[in-house]
Amino acid sequence: MDEAAFRRWLAHKSWAASVRYCKGVALLLPAASLATDWPLVQRGADSLGWLLAWQLTSFTVCLAVIALDRWWPAIRGREAALYTFCTLFIGQCAWIGIVDGHWRGDYSIFAAGLTFGAAVVGTPVRMRQPLYAATLLALAIPVWHREGGDAALVAAALVNPFCVVVLCLWLDRVTFSRDVALWQQTQRALAERERADDLLHNVLPRTVAEELKRERRIRARKCEQLGVLFADIAGFTQYANRLPPDALVLMLDEIFTGFDDLVERHGVEKIKTIGDAYMAVAEHRIDALCALALDLRRSLDAYNARNGTQLAMRIGLHVGPAVAGVLGTKRFLYDVWGDTVNIASRVESAGRAGSIHATHAVAETVQAGFRFIPRGEVELQGRGHMRTYWLEDPVPVPQATAPREPACA
Repeated sequence: MDEAAFRRWLAHKSWAASVRYCKGVALLLPAASLATDWPLVQRGADSLGWLLAWQLTSFTVCLAVIALDRWWPAIRGREAALYTFCTLFIGQCAWIGIVDGHWRGDYSIFAAGLTFGAAVVGTPVRMRQPLYAATLLALAIPVWHREGGDAALVAAALVNPFCVVVLCLWLDRVTFSRDVALWQQTQRALAERERADDLLHNVLPRTVAEELKRERRIRARKCEQLGVLFADIAGFTQYANRLPPDALVLMLDEIFTGFDDLVERHGVEKIKTIGDAYMAVAEHRIDALCALALDLRRSLDAYNARNGTQLAMRIGLHVGPAVAGVLGTKRFLYDVWGDTVNIASRVESAGRAGSIHATHAVAETVQAGFRFIPRGEVELQGRGHMRTYWLEDPVPVPQATAPREPACA
C-alpha cells in the first residue's frame, strides 16, 4: 500500500466528512439551543452561562471550519487542519460533558458527539486515543469535587463516560480498518478502470472513446481536411506462400508493432490493418502523416537488415474531406469513409515498391521540410488522370560558414 497516498486520501476524506458535520451542526444548533435554553432562562438555572458559552463556541468552530473550506480550499486534505479539528471537537465534547454532567448528571450529548466523531472521521495518525483518555480525566475532576473525593461515588458516576470512551477507542480501530479496506478497494477499482480505459483507447481514438463513455453512442463526424495513408507490402502474397502460417503471423506482428510505435510517436491515428496493408489518418496534421510515411519506410528497411529479408512497401498519401465514425453497436470498429479514402488507396496501388506516392493535394498542403519530386499525370483506377509526386527524404541544407580571417604574419 502506498502509505503517503493513503494518508492524503484519508485526510481529504475525513476533512470533507468534518465539513459536512459542521454544516449540519451550524444548521441545527441555533434551534436546538433555543429549545434548550428558554426553559432554563425561565427557571433561572445557574449553569446557563456555561451552556451558552459552549453553544456559542461550538457554533463559532463550525462556522470557522466551513469558512476555511470555502475560501481556503488548499486546506482540504491537510493533516494538520484535520488534527486541529479533531482536537477542538473532542475538547467541545469534554466541555459539554462537564457542564451537562454537573448540571443534570446526563452525558447523552457527550456520548452522542464523541461516538459519532469516532465512527465517521478517521485520521492518518491515530492521535485521538490519548485525547479520549484525557476527556475521561477532565470529566472526573468536577465529579471528584462534587462527591467530596469519595472514590466509590466517583467511579459510579463515571461508569457511563468510561463506557463511552472504551466504545470510542474500539470505533477508532474499526474506522481505521474500514478506511484501509475502502482505500484498497478504491485503488483496485481505479486500476481496473484504467485498464478498461487503456483497452478502449487502444481500440478507439481518445476523443471518440470519451464520447462513447459519456453518451453511450458515437456520432459520425465530417473532417474537412483528413490525411489518409495506405501502406502495403509489395509482393507479399508470393512471399507468404513460402512461409508457414505461424512464422507469417510473427513477421507481420513484429513489423506492425513497430509501425504502431511510430504512429504513437507522430500523434496520428491508426485505423486498421487488412492482411499486409496498414492504414492511418491525421486531421489537419498532414506533415505528421508525411513524416510517418518516411519513418515507416525506414522501419521496414531496419527490419530487412535485422532479418535478411528484402521486403518493400508501397505507400500512398492523399488529403481531403472524409467522414469518420463507428457503425453499429456490437464489436464496432472506428473507420473513415469517403472519396478521399478511395483515392488514397488508388494512389498506393499506383505507386512503386519502396516509394511513397502522394497526390498534388498533399504536396500543396505540406511545403516546408519535405521534398516532393513530380511524377506527372498518373491514371488512377476509376479516377482518371491525377497529378502526383514522390515523397523523398528532405535534403539537408548545408550550414553557411563564416569566412576565415587571414592569419597574421
